[in-house]
Amino acid sequence: MSRDLEYEANNIGYDWQYPQEEGGGIKCKNYIICETVLPMWWYECKGHYECTSCCVMRFGVLNSIENVECPICFEIKIGISQPNCEHTLCIECFKRCYYGEEIEGPRFPYSDEIWNEYDEDQDNEKWDIEYPLIKTWNQECNQIENNKILQYENESHLRLCPLCRK
Repeated sequence: MSRDLEYEANNIGYDWQYPQEEGGGIKCKNYIICETVLPMWWYECKGHYECTSCCVMRFGVLNSIENVECPICFEIKIGISQPNCEHTLCIECFKRCYYGEEIEGPRFPYSDEIWNEYDEDQDNEKWDIEYPLIKTWNQECNQIENNKILQYENESHLRLCPLCRK
């Protein structure tokens, strides 16, 4: 695939990492699902417009279809074609089937100002000495992430079409 300048021009996205005042980034081709904004240099590095999550899930570029009755929730919404078959699910049901339930992590134990400072310099020794709850918070976050990885590996059958299991 060659660089698609028209896609880039028509799919500028903004988020906390690529804000509007800095020019934003480029939406993942599956933005409707993952809501990921890629850096402007992404294509030069990767050669495609899919985020890492979509590549790991091996979705390819999914097609969206307006006004589809979802066979799971029976609501008429925007549908997403399944990666391995011809079935179409609404976005919410697709996410539940492929990503499972969202697990919310623990809250950072200190103020937003401390978070900003910590986020800029996480290797500073003062965090262990002056802010001991950060170590516990990190351990809890790591445990949740490890559990997500195990769940992902153990529930690969859930990332199949819920109708035909392809």
